[in-house]
Amino acid sequence: MTDINFPFVLDGATGTELSKRGMGTKDCTERFILEHPDTLTSLQSEYIAAGSDAVLAPTFGANRPTLLRHGYTADETEPVCRALFKIAKDNAGDRKVGGDMSPTGLLLKPYGDTDPETVYEIYREQAAVLLDCGVDFFFIETMISAAEARLAVRAVRDLSADIPVLVSMTVTESGRTMSGDSLDAVLLTMLPYNIQGFGCNCSIGPDVIANALAPAAPFAKRYGIPLIAKPNAGMPVTDENGTHFPLTPADMAAAVEHLTGLGVGIFGGCCGTTPAHIEAIAGAARTASTGRFSAVEAAEDGNYAATSRAYGIIDPDADYTAVDSDSEDDLYDLMDEVDPEDVLYLELNEGAADMLIRMDAFLPNPIAVRGNEDEIVKLEKALCRKVR
Repeated sequence: MTDINFPFVLDGATGTELSKRGMGTKDCTERFILEHPDTLTSLQSEYIAAGSDAVLAPTFGANRPTLLRHGYTADETEPVCRALFKIAKDNAGDRKVGGDMSPTGLLLKPYGDTDPETVYEIYREQAAVLLDCGVDFFFIETMISAAEARLAVRAVRDLSADIPVLVSMTVTESGRTMSGDSLDAVLLTMLPYNIQGFGCNCSIGPDVIANALAPAAPFAKRYGIPLIAKPNAGMPVTDENGTHFPLTPADMAAAVEHLTGLGVGIFGGCCGTTPAHIEAIAGAARTASTGRFSAVEAAEDGNYAATSRAYGIIDPDADYTAVDSDSEDDLYDLMDEVDPEDVLYLELNEGAADMLIRMDAFLPNPIAVRGNEDEIVKLEKALCRKVR
């Protein structure tokens, strides 16, 4: 990020800490904070004292569909978001304040019934409010779908070309998101939108995050994008003493050296982390003997095409196949001739974008395109792909 020194330390958990301080399991977090602002003020002050360079505004769930599910009206969405941001801004002093944005809870087509432009407009609405409030950067986090994350990034970028944007996915033990996205490919799909940080939050713990980030690290090094690690304090454990998180501050700090070597420059904590965890992480990050990306070789030079699951280098001398609205059968025949990770080279004529959008769920291959610029722009907006 501009005017940011690395390592850059974010704050720790909000939800699990508020639960310790009186928030009930069925409470709406945003409503609890608005009714008990001093509770958040105390928590964020502790994170700042522990070494956080920034705090996140508690706007994680302050998007329209999430607030509607918690009983707010559409007219209340903007004032709620503004009020939540103001609490964090008043707490931050000279520290930066990030605009926190999260999944909408809506399922995109073709797996659900929500049109991508609907989700885009939801994020644009929230981002416009946060920009007007004076946000220092955006933290798009806990994303389980690269497609939804990319819509959030596009919404921000359509409002501001310069505001720093950090994108943080969450993964399972497989190292992929619940949607099956791999972080190396996801990072490539984000490149057209000039993000300033990419990585993982939540995701069980630092070991899982390190394993997930390892394939993405060569691309992060090549394109100069700092990686993000904001892990849980392990998997929650429930016993006779209640539910708790097993990793101690020392455990979290012990992971920092390896993460730094992978290229992590932005640290923090998610569920189960406390101000003590942040103090340990911050101390370890600022005294790490390992240089960022020192354990990583940069990815091969070349211009990449990517889906959220596969990628390939675009061959500048490749032959392109002309496609239009009637080329669906021809494209399926072409797919039968190549492996799913091979790049398909397509010259788009009128109607090709709608055809490719319709086929997207059945088209695993990365695609490189040229031809009709209107068709290309339409494709880039609608699909989670890097195509040129």
